[in-house]
Amino acid sequence: MSGSRKISFRQFGLALLSGILLFGSFSLPGGVSLFPLAWVALVPLLIAVRQAAPRRAFLLGFLAGFTGCFGIYYWIPYCMINYADMSRPLAYLALFLLVLILAGYPALFTWLWAVFQRRSALPAVIIGPLLWVSLEYIRTYFPLGGFPWALLGNSQYKFLQSIQVAELGGVYLVSWLVALVNFGIAGVLQKTPAGQRAWKGLVLAAACFAAAVVYGQVRMKQVDAAFAQKPELKVGIVQGNIDQGEKWNSQLFWASMVRHIELSKDLLREPKDLLIWPEAAVTDYFNLAWQDQDQIAKSLSGFDAYFLFGAVSKKQTGEQKQYFNSAYMLSPNGEKLLGQYDKIHLVPFGEYVPLKKLLFWVDAIAGGNTGDTDPGDKVLVFDTGSYRIGCVICYEVIFPGLVRKFVKAGAQVMSTVTNDAWFGPTSAPHQHYSTMIFRAVENRVYFIRAANTGISGVCDPCGRTIAQSQIYEVAQLEAGVKRSSLRTLYTRLGDWFALSCLGLTLAALAFILINGGKNADR
Repeated sequence: MSGSRKISFRQFGLALLSGILLFGSFSLPGGVSLFPLAWVALVPLLIAVRQAAPRRAFLLGFLAGFTGCFGIYYWIPYCMINYADMSRPLAYLALFLLVLILAGYPALFTWLWAVFQRRSALPAVIIGPLLWVSLEYIRTYFPLGGFPWALLGNSQYKFLQSIQVAELGGVYLVSWLVALVNFGIAGVLQKTPAGQRAWKGLVLAAACFAAAVVYGQVRMKQVDAAFAQKPELKVGIVQGNIDQGEKWNSQLFWASMVRHIELSKDLLREPKDLLIWPEAAVTDYFNLAWQDQDQIAKSLSGFDAYFLFGAVSKKQTGEQKQYFNSAYMLSPNGEKLLGQYDKIHLVPFGEYVPLKKLLFWVDAIAGGNTGDTDPGDKVLVFDTGSYRIGCVICYEVIFPGLVRKFVKAGAQVMSTVTNDAWFGPTSAPHQHYSTMIFRAVENRVYFIRAANTGISGVCDPCGRTIAQSQIYEVAQLEAGVKRSSLRTLYTRLGDWFALSCLGLTLAALAFILINGGKNADR
């Protein structure tokens, strides 16, 4: 197969268009969702790289990836400028570097895809989606602990029928389905007239899409029936809406506490089984407050409900001090401390500096705002005696494999506490919220979300939002949730589908390397 070594204006335009479509596929400011775009977002790029030399394909993939990632993550400088006192040039340089890294994944995708086109006879509609999912799986864990924000499948959080297959293979299976449809469409558009193999690929993609939607429709009814007779737990969520610029001001500590307490008392006028506050709602070391039974501990002991809330923690062993971002649970009226969960997966450059000996200078540039938090080391499920609930903190909810561990450990209901005040009125709170929908479907649990400035909400095991607040408002939410006894294939086996895609992709690459190929990349 001969390949063009120069990027034409047409190829450039097609790659750029794919980037714009990818950006538009995910939640936009105000929660606007143009999710149907994702089903065709890769098509222009796939047409552009047809018969392109691998090096040129890499550049086209990079262009699409850079355009898409810049649009999706445009909000990152907001928190740096407004809350880390970073200059605009430095904040946008940080965004540029992040986008540079993330754009490497679609660039690597198109480079490998061009290699497969040249050296393998495997149908595009088979190997292409496997390759896409393989790289998404790698992005979940690499670099610096991974960043699976805005995986292709996440774009479909409002198309509930299509995402029910996530209980089988996680969000990666939805990404595979979306990529499959893109490859099917691209196959018949790449060449006129389209060949028989291309039409077969489109038929396969259409059949898989239809099967997934039918499966979703049927499965949602089955899941609803499974929960229909279960008793409800009454939940109250407090959204304090504390400005990020005031949240850590010690002089305003009690003003924040009083707001949360008064909102809670109002919610508890009607009995609740659970009261939940957001991440770091208590901006003091609650483990020490509990030990001393000081004024802070006593102020949180007047709620006649199980009480789950975020706070910070401090542990000292000899000269060594450790600081944690934690979630605590108290029994009604604060009689017992049922547990303390310390956040395991921290935000790089937000809660800690990775490779600190090498990147020691980053904290100085960020004005000391990169954090010095220590990671927790164990999954904890809070047991009230009548229900068991897991709680992941903020960033952790975007990691499907971590959330699954809580359900596998016995959680019947899941929750997340977060503080999205950093993001401002951008698309980020909506993008962040969408990941909860997938975690609920993957594990078939009710999922509760308490966010300082929103979006707070509750979704059911099919991903339907049953209660939701707006961003930047003081809010109280009430909802009913039910204990889950279901254990999905994803909960039991985890990322088996993504690992299978990775294994098959590596096997195909090994076959090419061992057996040579049609043409060598030059």
